[in-house]
Amino acid sequence: MSQEGSVSGEHEADHTSHGFQRSMAQFERASRSLAGGVATAFRAAQQPVPVSFTAGHGSRLTDVDGNGYVDYALGFGPMLLGQSPEPVLAAVRRQLDRGLGYGASHELEAELAEAVCRTVPSAELCVFGSTGSEAVHVAIRIARAATGRNRVVKFLGHYHGWLDPVHVGIPGQTGKAPATGGQDPEASAAVTVCRWNDEEALAAALGNDVAAVIMEPAAINVGAFPPAPGYLERARELTARAGAVLIFDEVITGYRLALGGAQQRFGVRPDLTVLGKALGAGFPISAVCGRRDVMAVVADHRVSHVGTFNANPVCASAALAAVTELERRADVHYPHLESVGTAFAQSLRSGAEAAGLPLVINQIGAAAYGFVSDQPVRSHEDALAARPADYRRFARALLEEGVHVIPRGLLYVSTAHTTADLDETRDAITKAAARTAEELEAGDGR
Repeated sequence: MSQEGSVSGEHEADHTSHGFQRSMAQFERASRSLAGGVATAFRAAQQPVPVSFTAGHGSRLTDVDGNGYVDYALGFGPMLLGQSPEPVLAAVRRQLDRGLGYGASHELEAELAEAVCRTVPSAELCVFGSTGSEAVHVAIRIARAATGRNRVVKFLGHYHGWLDPVHVGIPGQTGKAPATGGQDPEASAAVTVCRWNDEEALAAALGNDVAAVIMEPAAINVGAFPPAPGYLERARELTARAGAVLIFDEVITGYRLALGGAQQRFGVRPDLTVLGKALGAGFPISAVCGRRDVMAVVADHRVSHVGTFNANPVCASAALAAVTELERRADVHYPHLESVGTAFAQSLRSGAEAAGLPLVINQIGAAAYGFVSDQPVRSHEDALAARPADYRRFARALLEEGVHVIPRGLLYVSTAHTTADLDETRDAITKAAARTAEELEAGDGR
């Protein structure tokens, strides 16, 4: 889909009356054999029911009831090039004709590694995995091997995947307790959680036993909070002085906030970078990349990096096509993402203000976060005081008006979103905000 102009006829849909009967039936069917009825708990919060989709093209989704949507969830982030981007699909089709996996090396491994090292400022060597959660643990293992230390510092409200050691201090938490049932409370014994954007807290947490400091360089997962002026530079200085490895978790920000991610946007290079989501354009692939001397522990086999699906040729073909497209047209794609991201955020603010809905939108380029809150939301502590149930109500109203968003607040735009999408979205926001404000005023408990 072009970045400007009208939406093609095949994507036009009637948003005046969204019914979800087939999605409800699908959810009921799934619940009989799929625990919880959804494949990931992230989908469970969608109201009135976790919607089942049948197709996605460009900026649009279609569900099992035939409803069409402008999509601002983007597969929880990977679809930076939009749904079903043709350069990626073409590369995957070629690879499917050649083979799914060889149990051996292939040419795409080197080509993709070269593309990552060419586009990510801190990357001199890289390794591949399948998911962001997995890649975080690869990065921590590399840091521990490179330093001979064990302790890891993370930040309250930052999210680094669902595995036990770092699944603490996540968005919505106030401390270091396990974030879910079944989590080993001892797994995070070597993890220290401290406040982000607080130089003194980081300095106090650092000691000669710290192997790594890991952070989202822009805290998108908790509220799209930017780093405070000078904070990343100070973190770079403090970790270098302490002999600790600085890890940027760019699973969300990588390739999204700039071709070179948040580290390019903010001008600070970490020692290691974790990539995922947009790297694969919808296919499951992740990477850890960084300084040659730190990554040397993998190159010389002190760290054994294994995985059946590491750089699987189908996923590698998708990632190489995605990175190539973003690199080749960076002068078009990134200004467009900035423009669309800004316009979308402003439409949300304006529509909510006109309706009297206290909606706060934080936006950094192609990523944003929404809150229903009577006060500005500038930190994790502010986020804890917001009204998530009321935001989910607004997300439902948007869904009923043909706009698909993540119910907990994350908002994404893609290179496929058009001016026509924004016009249609603006109308939907106006209606959804007005209805939500009326329901809140009336105390409707729906």
